[in-house]
Amino acid sequence: MAARQQSPDDGSCRRRVVGDREREIFAGTIEVLLDVGYDRLTFDAVAAQVRASKATLYRKWPTKADLVVQAAQEMACPQDEDDQLPDTGSLRTDLECHFCEGAEHDRMPAVIAAILPALHRDPELAAAVHTHFIEPRREALHTLLVRARDRGEIGPEADLDLLSQVLPAMKFARVMDHQNPPTREFILAVLDDVLMPACRATLEPSTAL
Repeated sequence: MAARQQSPDDGSCRRRVVGDREREIFAGTIEVLLDVGYDRLTFDAVAAQVRASKATLYRKWPTKADLVVQAAQEMACPQDEDDQLPDTGSLRTDLECHFCEGAEHDRMPAVIAAILPALHRDPELAAAVHTHFIEPRREALHTLLVRARDRGEIGPEADLDLLSQVLPAMKFARVMDHQNPPTREFILAVLDDVLMPACRATLEPSTAL
């Protein structure tokens, strides 16, 4: 198949798909997803829904998985260029502020139900979920843990890479098991019963067996 030719205005088109227009496309993508499901969603259908050219969508989102997962990510946690990780001076408060904000969305259960059946058999979708959902949350958690270690809330020899996987992994497992987004109550339970005790344990001297 011949390679798709790029038009001279590719750069300007890419710049235009930002801000409100990008959010409109994400919202239209969610509408199509909920209407027909992930497998039947196409760039043609989304382009018609949002009154954009299919080429414009392809330039911004190379695959259907990228478009759908980023649309779901925007709905679950709208991004702002000025967003910064909280820095309250307390790891527990930082974690609650960052991970509990927007933990529930009334349309997320339907979005997850539309995506989940394809997750195990679509490598592109699984990769997009990892890239846009799991990895950013793990990186954010790692940053908060580094700050906490510098404040003395976590031991200097703690395995921050391991600790940073706890909450994202448990949130993803919750989605897979229940096909619903984690609630605020679930996230707080993970923080208080699993992650914070694990962090405090790194401050305790190890006991030789």
